[in-house]
Amino acid sequence: MFELRPGAGMRLPVLLSSPHSGRCYPRSLMESLALSPAQLQPLDDGPVDLVLAPAAERAAGMLVALLPRAWIDLNRSPAELDPKEVDGRVPWPTEITARVRAGLGLVPSRVGGNRVHRGLLRASDIAQRLATAHRPYHQELASQLERLRARHGAAVLLDCHSMPRASVPAGGPPVDIVVGDRHGASASHAVTELALSVLRRHGFRVATNRPFAGGHITGTCGRPEQGLHALQIELRRDLFLHERDYRLHGGMAAVGAALADLVTTLGELAMRLPGRSAAA
Repeated sequence: MFELRPGAGMRLPVLLSSPHSGRCYPRSLMESLALSPAQLQPLDDGPVDLVLAPAAERAAGMLVALLPRAWIDLNRSPAELDPKEVDGRVPWPTEITARVRAGLGLVPSRVGGNRVHRGLLRASDIAQRLATAHRPYHQELASQLERLRARHGAAVLLDCHSMPRASVPAGGPPVDIVVGDRHGASASHAVTELALSVLRRHGFRVATNRPFAGGHITGTCGRPEQGLHALQIELRRDLFLHERDYRLHGGMAAVGAALADLVTTLGELAMRLPGRSAAA
């Protein structure tokens, strides 16, 4: 369901996460879909894990989802589910958030105004996906971050995603990369500001928390008061791929170099602030 790709070991207390780059479609998923994998590409992040390869070589490792977001969204809470989209009673609490209303809940139901699945998914199937994909991914994240914190006193998670060019608000300043820290809740000010500084140094136009402040992963992994910092990194897709067919292009080299520098710089900061929140 996912794999932990090794990096440079525990030299730097930085872990990478790529929860929306899965490209393996199980037969059972294919049989339930109303759309083709090509039509579902806007739902996923594309091969962000490949763009992250230079950064992963410097990090402690990179956790990569193998299954697509249409199977289950690893960056959503189990509660983010509309019971009306499920066949059978959902035996856990649910919450209709703005993302659920947009069709982008725990199991996405719509993309581009089109239904993702032919019919309703059974509650038992969703429960199985939680048990075999969602929960293990989050358990592995927590375990790896705790190992890094135990050794260095602090750890940083970079949860990496991509955003369509069209998602950048019209009329506002151009944005290449959005750094989300859930408005200061998932990482200290020092960590966030250093991340922005590194990315700007590489020539990228960056924004903080808008339009993406962070999801379930940063919300559960980021506890800066305990030395655990989590940032969501949203890369504008056309920086590294052609959005019409999702083929990578040469721009991925510049993005990869910036992210590799980000890993090194944030890792060095974390080691200078062991056991503290790194508050500025």
